[in-house]
Amino acid sequence: MCSSVGRQTTAVVISSRRVPCSAVTEPTSRGGASAPRWKRRGRTALLALVGLLTLATAAGSAYAMRLLVRANDALQHDATVQVDPEPDEPEKPVNVLILGSDTREGLTPEEQASIGTEEDVDGERSDTIIFAHFDPRRDHAVLLHFPRDLRVEIPGHGWDKINAAYTLGGPDLTLRTVRALTGLPIHHYVEVNFIGFREIVEALGGVEICVNRPMRDTLAGLNLPRAGCYDMKGDMALAFVRARSVEGDLIPDFARIARQQQFIRAVANKVLAFTSIPKLQDVVNAVAENVITDTDVSFTDLLDWAGELRGLAEADESGESSVDLRVVPSVCCPMSDGISYVDLKQPDADELFERIRNREPLGDIGTVSDQTDLSPAQVTVQVLDGGGTENRIAKVDEWLRNAGFHVLEVGAAPRPKSQIVYGPGLKAAADGVAGYFPGLAVAQVPAEALGEAHVAVIVGRDFVWFDAIGVEPATGDAA
Repeated sequence: MCSSVGRQTTAVVISSRRVPCSAVTEPTSRGGASAPRWKRRGRTALLALVGLLTLATAAGSAYAMRLLVRANDALQHDATVQVDPEPDEPEKPVNVLILGSDTREGLTPEEQASIGTEEDVDGERSDTIIFAHFDPRRDHAVLLHFPRDLRVEIPGHGWDKINAAYTLGGPDLTLRTVRALTGLPIHHYVEVNFIGFREIVEALGGVEICVNRPMRDTLAGLNLPRAGCYDMKGDMALAFVRARSVEGDLIPDFARIARQQQFIRAVANKVLAFTSIPKLQDVVNAVAENVITDTDVSFTDLLDWAGELRGLAEADESGESSVDLRVVPSVCCPMSDGISYVDLKQPDADELFERIRNREPLGDIGTVSDQTDLSPAQVTVQVLDGGGTENRIAKVDEWLRNAGFHVLEVGAAPRPKSQIVYGPGLKAAADGVAGYFPGLAVAQVPAEALGEAHVAVIVGRDFVWFDAIGVEPATGDAA
């Protein structure tokens, strides 16, 4: 770690990349305030990784306060990343660039084997890029994924895949590339690496994910041999969100983003169910030691923002109006010099950026990717009680939440027959839900019959899916 002595000459390992201590600074305060203005507006979330840090039930204890003081000292800041100044008006939106780095520097051969490798990697790349937009006026957050093979113009380097910006110039060049592409300011930056992601998930005790088909990717180390629920610990969770060669995926880059959105929603559902976090110290340490931010962010800010996001999600249990998961509209897969790229889909991409800039509703832009199944994170579902047993209803509700759907509170069914019902124009959403309940009938109903839900699962007395197949949570191991 860097100390106050020799800060200009010592180096610290951050996210398995070396950052000179001259670039590692303490959070700055504004006018004596201990937290940035956007924190006081409280409209932010830092993907699932920071969302995991909702420690509301313990934050008032002396033990938790001691942890926070130590964590704030350990949290690292990279002053080489030049973010935009926050807007002066408290009602203005704030944007955060979230990077998942795929650097393997400093990892043992065993650790590299545990996370899999798709190719020989020299240097570092941004394995995941998410633009987070927080609008306090609308009580709204947008998490916009960028396909990592997206062909863009990198300032000073010409055209290349967007994840090459990190290799060429680190997080600062990545930030400048996203800013130039979208025309949107970026006020803050957060980065986590492979090992950090793994350790945070481990500290949480794992995340349960339900899938509707077997999933295997030998390159990423993913092996889910059957449809069902998996208690994903660190290595398996990492393989799940990184996998790009899953059997059956038509466009790997798009399918991978759909799984990442599914994972984010499943984590959010788990965090909402927390009354306490058993391994509080482990979670705090995992984040403090593996997350890098710009110089205006403290660890306490991360916790406060995560708590605010939880408040948004609790106020709107569907999550649809408070946390909106999107992907930059893109088309696959033009070839150039033998390399496959993803290109922007125009005019949709520019329209999406403009709507974000103007704080307008986004409509359906960026919700569906070409030749890729709709992510469960994009679908709002409600379980309806048609006379089924309480245990079956609870299991269906849990199954849907663990699959990453937006799930409303259980309601009353207008009919006793077990089936899946959907509104006009929502057949793709219904098909996505039906994949988790093979054999259950699917029918269209008038839109007014569903209220806020896109799809509803009616659990009647004749509901025997769990009895027939069984979906008790099971632990799988990443190969």
